[in-house]
Amino acid sequence: MRMDNSSDLLAGLKAFGLDDKGAKIYLTGVRLGPSSVIEIAHHSQLPRTTVYSVLEKLCEEGLFHLGKKKKQTVYTAEPPEILQKNFQEKQEAFTSVFQQLQDVYETFTGHPNITVYEGTDGFKGMWKDLFLSGAKEYRMITGGIGMLEYVHEPYLLQRIIAERIRRGIKSKQLIVDSRAARAIVAKDKKELRESRLLPPGNEIPSSVIIFENKVAYITTRRENLMILLASGDIAVTYRTMFDLLWQCAKNPYTNEEK
Repeated sequence: MRMDNSSDLLAGLKAFGLDDKGAKIYLTGVRLGPSSVIEIAHHSQLPRTTVYSVLEKLCEEGLFHLGKKKKQTVYTAEPPEILQKNFQEKQEAFTSVFQQLQDVYETFTGHPNITVYEGTDGFKGMWKDLFLSGAKEYRMITGGIGMLEYVHEPYLLQRIIAERIRRGIKSKQLIVDSRAARAIVAKDKKELRESRLLPPGNEIPSSVIIFENKVAYITTRRENLMILLASGDIAVTYRTMFDLLWQCAKNPYTNEEK
């Protein structure tokens, strides 16, 4: 039988979240099979009282289970797949709240963060960031034409808008009045969007999206650049500016049911 490299195994177990004593006891349990506290303490070279307390914790975490062997209480280590499953569950739980934790950190530490995206992958990455932010609504200021350069890609129509609708994320947009803008506005109800029209002829080549404590700048295909700025102060400023413009902008639904 191949000998185990204990130092590597212990290091691997600690990477899974076990402390030094927990790693030693789990590895001992895997090697011995069903064993008493005395046996585990002897082979792990740890005090019996320590082994008792650590085993109790490992049982609570599902890494050991109690049993009987010839009327003696024994502890049996669960297979390594259980450890891996626990690790994956913890990782998934952390991933689900990572972006929100990042937002809280940036808001309360006062340190803005800038992320620069480029090209189609960057465009997708920027929207992914929005989806993972936990935002239930975002505001957008756009000339329409710059965004249409991306809208022409089936990815946006089939994936990004569909994903936004699936997540129930609503949007408000200020868009420069044009034939293309009217075509977008016509789909507002279906796409969980509410629009207001800015006077025609105004030049807004890039688009601005405000969500949570972030502001995203999307340039045209010519510059092909997205900048995501995480700053509570700047987000509040843009949100206030948006709301002021919203009050003055033209309501495209005036003569029709919203």
